[in-house]
Amino acid sequence: MNDALLLLDRAAAAAEADDPDRLAAALDRADAVRADDMLLLTFFLAGLRARLAPPTARGNPYLRDDGTAQIDLFAVMLRHLPLLRAGRLATESLLPHLHGATRATVLALGIGHGGQERDLIARADWLEQVTVVGVDVAPDSLAAAGRTLHAAGRQARTAVDVQQVARATEDLDDAFWEALARLPRPLVVTASFALHHMRDTPGGDARTALLRRLHAQRPAALALCEPDSDHHRAPLRTRLANAWQHYGTLFAAIDATGANPAEKGAMKRFFGREILDVVGAPEEDRHERHEPTAVWLARLTATGFRPQPQQPAPPLGQPGFTATRRATHTELAFKGVPLAAVITAVPR
Repeated sequence: MNDALLLLDRAAAAAEADDPDRLAAALDRADAVRADDMLLLTFFLAGLRARLAPPTARGNPYLRDDGTAQIDLFAVMLRHLPLLRAGRLATESLLPHLHGATRATVLALGIGHGGQERDLIARADWLEQVTVVGVDVAPDSLAAAGRTLHAAGRQARTAVDVQQVARATEDLDDAFWEALARLPRPLVVTASFALHHMRDTPGGDARTALLRRLHAQRPAALALCEPDSDHHRAPLRTRLANAWQHYGTLFAAIDATGANPAEKGAMKRFFGREILDVVGAPEEDRHERHEPTAVWLARLTATGFRPQPQQPAPPLGQPGFTATRRATHTELAFKGVPLAAVITAVPR
């Protein structure tokens, strides 16, 4: 354990013990330490220091007004970070499930600005009609997705109907699922870097409940892209150690891209906000709840899905970045450290 992580761990231990004086002293000592990436350390220290203040609900990062919107920073990463090509790999995996159809429905969970669904419409240009049900907590993102998808439909000469649902995925109710069941089939589901925002409900594991709901819809396929780390239910010290490796690798990956300094700063700011949430937010208000790929695979299997073999992934085009086909998923990594996965699954 390096000096920075050792001091952060001591601060996290004090926070777990609910000892603010010891936490403050540990943070004061950590302020003097040096790290390979001082900005990374600064975000971790800021997150832990937030625990010294009275708990304040900050809400979903995608809904906060912190200057540049989080979804706009994500757009910068889409241009420069090869790991974000996960969405394209997911789109490729869904296309075979649409062959032979003239109309289809896409359920887009965490649709954002609709880039993945736009590419799906463009690639599946044999479809005459596509209904896109876009779910997102951010109304501005839904509006942008609507514009993007209607433009894609005009380009592909496909009739596109966009239904906007401004809700968190875990808040979708019976009426939503009943309406979805009446829409044209085949149904394909996209969920790219979205489901880790789901928080458990009083009834239990919201993610398992969602997958059971999806299985009941009998989709042709589900394409899931998720980070590969454990920040969901792990206690703070374990969560901090996992986050240090995950985000430290991401910061190094950003430095290895050809982005200019301002763009690199924007990408690090995106992940910095996640770090603040992972280590600093009150437990009941945390939204960045990543899980290991193995947990997602087990959950899919337990809810009646079968992960499908992936197509060979093309080279990511930049040194250090790899996309490796596994039996059940495609692993996206930087210098051998897994950072994300693409999983395509069908109902058994």
